[in-house]
Amino acid sequence: MEETIIEKFVEKVTDGKSEYTDRFYEIFSARGFLLEMDSSSKTVRLSKESHVDDCEFLEVLQNIDYKQIYKKPHFDSIDENPKEDVTRYQHAYFNNIDTKLFDIDNIKYLHELFTHVIPIDQFRLNWKRDWYGKFNQFKEVVNQPEIRVYDLEPFIARFAKAISSVGISSWSSCEGHWGTPAYIIFDRKYHLVWFQTLLNKFIKKKLNLVCNWNWLENRCTISSPGKDILEMYLEIQNVARLIYNYRDSLLNIKMHVSSLLTKEHKKMNKNNLRNAFEDFFDITITETNQTF
Repeated sequence: MEETIIEKFVEKVTDGKSEYTDRFYEIFSARGFLLEMDSSSKTVRLSKESHVDDCEFLEVLQNIDYKQIYKKPHFDSIDENPKEDVTRYQHAYFNNIDTKLFDIDNIKYLHELFTHVIPIDQFRLNWKRDWYGKFNQFKEVVNQPEIRVYDLEPFIARFAKAISSVGISSWSSCEGHWGTPAYIIFDRKYHLVWFQTLLNKFIKKKLNLVCNWNWLENRCTISSPGKDILEMYLEIQNVARLIYNYRDSLLNIKMHVSSLLTKEHKKMNKNNLRNAFEDFFDITITETNQTF
């Protein structure tokens, strides 16, 4: 990754933000961390929708040499035996992050922050996830398991986290390397077709997309028509930001659409299923008086 690309990327995502805290919020949101900020006090915190391990990773990222000191294995995010832990979200970062501990004015630090390459994206590559993506899972499961930022490549992390926040399960992801498209692989056809529905009925109406969003099997690839890497990364960011900002509404719509599904939809091919989903999307918007 060229340092100049990262510099231009950070410049774009922080455009109009002069205060240090505002810039931190934009940079680390772009890196994939789910953050909240109090507009009056400028307190920045991790959202409760974050994976608890994101606290530990965020602490390590105070060090520019974090790659030498933090070499945890990447693993499947599914907890087979989840237990309610009242202390799970008592880490200080869920209340306040001391943003001054992060050297965001140092371009070499930002270069390290955005060049966290995972040799093999092992996030969710676990056959014990076989249930994920099946019809009943799509229909019945509201909240997907939290994803660790550490298990995702920097320029696709925010997108993977955002779609998870609206009930869409993915299998694997890649930010694209050496000019190749970025991609995300969904957990089977229902999650892929539901994302296509959001793209057609919501995202394209809110954003002027310039990249190619192409489909092969359960994979979506994103590429710039002019092979402009920066353009691709910025569009992925814009889509992720939009989804996450409207996550409550989009999750409620998915829940309502899921309640309308029958066994007949289970048998449909992707094209017919997408038509059904788009019809249900419009019905839900009308019945719930939803506005965007």
